[in-house]
Amino acid sequence: MSFLPYPPPPEPGWYDDDATVMPPFADFAMPGTVQSQPMEQVSMLLEPINDESVNDEPANDDDIDWDGTVLSSAFTMKHPKLEYTLYNEQTGQEVIIDMGVLLGRKSSVEVPEGAKYVKLEDPTRTISRHHAAISFDQDGTLWIEDYESLNGTYIIQGNEETKVEHKPIKFEAPCTIRIGDQFFTLEQR
Repeated sequence: MSFLPYPPPPEPGWYDDDATVMPPFADFAMPGTVQSQPMEQVSMLLEPINDESVNDEPANDDDIDWDGTVLSSAFTMKHPKLEYTLYNEQTGQEVIIDMGVLLGRKSSVEVPEGAKYVKLEDPTRTISRHHAAISFDQDGTLWIEDYESLNGTYIIQGNEETKVEHKPIKFEAPCTIRIGDQFFTLEQR
């Protein structure tokens, strides 16, 4: 196998996080003096310390993060770019679901980053303050969870109605979702 030459490592200060690996020279300047130092003092700062009393443990290269890889947003994205429309024909309300959504009459909790709260119109007062949540995972699978609401959350597909209780369940669009006594159609945009 032939030897593959690697380029030399970058000079100190090349990356933004070099300050955590190597302290800046300005920190060693004495108060009231000019910050430039003679070359002998700078080279002494760059020499490795060979005194074993300073560090009794061997250096562990695994503790230092040398990987400067930057992933594209496609790899770091939490959710696929999916959008669904939740529509209530009775009230005319349309909710866009493009991230995790907490649905309710009037939420009293703070919604975490990456999710949003949508106030549902509730003329009959059958929707709880924080009634249910709809979200989708990295694979695009839809999930719905009921937050122990008084009047329940139901998924209706065809002639089958499934009550959402105790834990999140998977479901598919298109379908109808009953929240309290309000019916919402859910379709992918």
